[in-house]
Amino acid sequence: MANRFFACPQGSLLPKWVVIWLVVSTVLCVMDVFYTMMRPMTNRGGGVLATLYEPWNIYADVDYRYADKADLVTMATGRVMTIEIVMNIAAIFMNNRQSRHTVLTVFTSSAFVFWKTVWYMVLYIRQPEGTPEFINPEASLLRQIIVFWIADGVWVIAPLLVMIALWDRLAKNDYSECHAPEDCDEEEITKKSLSSAESSS
Repeated sequence: MANRFFACPQGSLLPKWVVIWLVVSTVLCVMDVFYTMMRPMTNRGGGVLATLYEPWNIYADVDYRYADKADLVTMATGRVMTIEIVMNIAAIFMNNRQSRHTVLTVFTSSAFVFWKTVWYMVLYIRQPEGTPEFINPEASLLRQIIVFWIADGVWVIAPLLVMIALWDRLAKNDYSECHAPEDCDEEEITKKSLSSAESSS
């Protein structure tokens, strides 16, 4: 299991599952940004786009912020998301070129996604009295858990796993081909770190 979590395919600086996550999350983020920018045309009843965005509208039935075209929070997170999209695309390109900046870029992008999602979810926890409710009170508890907490939780857990997978290599200043921890030659990594430090000084 550890080998699959950390190991990379030949010619890649990232584990295969990380690359897949970058591609999938980038596509979903592009669609998400488009959804928020094109409201109300993407909202339910908005026509062809609304049909395409039915999964988003199911989510908006629970999280009222997504249904509101004037909501500042989803507008702001959509703009921040464009940075994540650019960084993910850059990371995929750099990984194909085996750039030494790949690992740091993916880690940074994942940290952005992690904290942005945590911040967004915290907005719904123990809100001060008098604060508008943005979770649909008519939605069942099960629906709230599945549609809101689990769906958003994926965007906390997946980036966290990416950071865990890359953390040890960043700590060792090892941006070359990755291996499972038990396959790493500590002496070789130390030499790489010293060589990198000398070249940068």
